[in-house]
Amino acid sequence: MSLARRIKFIWREIPWFSRRPGILMYFFFFWNERLTAAGHVLSVFLLFSLFVLWVPGFYLVKFFLFLCSAFLIFPLFSLTPPRHASVFSVRVEPVKEGDVAEISALVCSKKSYPAVKLACFRMHPSLKYLPSENWERLAKNQALEFRTRVKTFRRGAFPLPYIAATFGDPLGVASISKRADGEHELLVYPKMIKVREFRFLSSGKSGLAFAPYLSSNFQRGLDFVGVREYREGDSLRDLHHGVFARYGKPFTKEFAAERGEGIVLLLDIACSDLLSKTRVENAVRLCAGIAKYLTTRNLLGRFFIGNREIPLENAKIMPTVLSVLARAPYPELHKPFPKPSLWSPAARPMTPVLSVSVLPLESPLITKQIIISESLAREDASLSVVLNEEMEVSL
Repeated sequence: MSLARRIKFIWREIPWFSRRPGILMYFFFFWNERLTAAGHVLSVFLLFSLFVLWVPGFYLVKFFLFLCSAFLIFPLFSLTPPRHASVFSVRVEPVKEGDVAEISALVCSKKSYPAVKLACFRMHPSLKYLPSENWERLAKNQALEFRTRVKTFRRGAFPLPYIAATFGDPLGVASISKRADGEHELLVYPKMIKVREFRFLSSGKSGLAFAPYLSSNFQRGLDFVGVREYREGDSLRDLHHGVFARYGKPFTKEFAAERGEGIVLLLDIACSDLLSKTRVENAVRLCAGIAKYLTTRNLLGRFFIGNREIPLENAKIMPTVLSVLARAPYPELHKPFPKPSLWSPAARPMTPVLSVSVLPLESPLITKQIIISESLAREDASLSVVLNEEMEVSL
């Protein structure tokens, strides 16, 4: 299983190596940005005509090939840069890994163009631009919203260096772009492994530290943050009678927990070899699921990635956690990764600590730890689990 996991990890990583800019990459940019699908075909005819030129005879074939070449060369040199156009108000919404992201922008011009669409080029190799087949007309002095799509394959915070409005020629062979100003970023959240049951949290001697937080009378703050559907074990004094009367089913009031009174969640993605690198993504996904489990019960007090504490706001806990997990280092083959070290945060936690890691952690501050491993093992304060693309687990 470990050998198969390594081979699969390396196979997925091969297309994700960063592209270094060079003369060949600029030829690729020209091919990808300036030519349409029809332009790609005509460019092949142009290359083929260079060889047919030296062959005697075949005059009709030569005439056809040179005619196709003229249809390609003329639009390339006749298209002028759209100086009177502007691209602004770019909006990029975060998505979950594997989903398609939608990018929108407003395009305005002082002259009309018959064919315009939005495009996104020069991205990270793990992102794929999905070009639209439809071109839209842009009228003079009109601000029109255009959209484009990008397929994602893994989590991360990816810069989008070249979002541009593409203006096509009437023949549909070539195009020229007007780049949007500013820096833009696509945030791809990790997939979340849902935690159905969490008996390990309260089991054993080390579970006594978590038991008070799992009880129904857990001390909470006084800030009202909203309502949710009633769950078994909720206090009847927290029922929201107005919402109950409106919808005909019980709802419970939610209050923000006092800072420092919740469980501390730690994610440690330090690695020692290639095999431990292959388990990092499952550790990140499980951490997201545990954060969701604790947040829905108002139990998450503090969150750490290594020794760095992530500030949490009561109203934006999960978006903050997912955003930070998306920006966590990704285990790429050609980049260095954090090495194992003793967990020693600057602010010592006063509440129980639950850690998720790929290697066993040595720290007197950690109460319980979950290790993403190659074999199953269960002790009082540690649990080794094997995850193979599961989306729901019982711990």
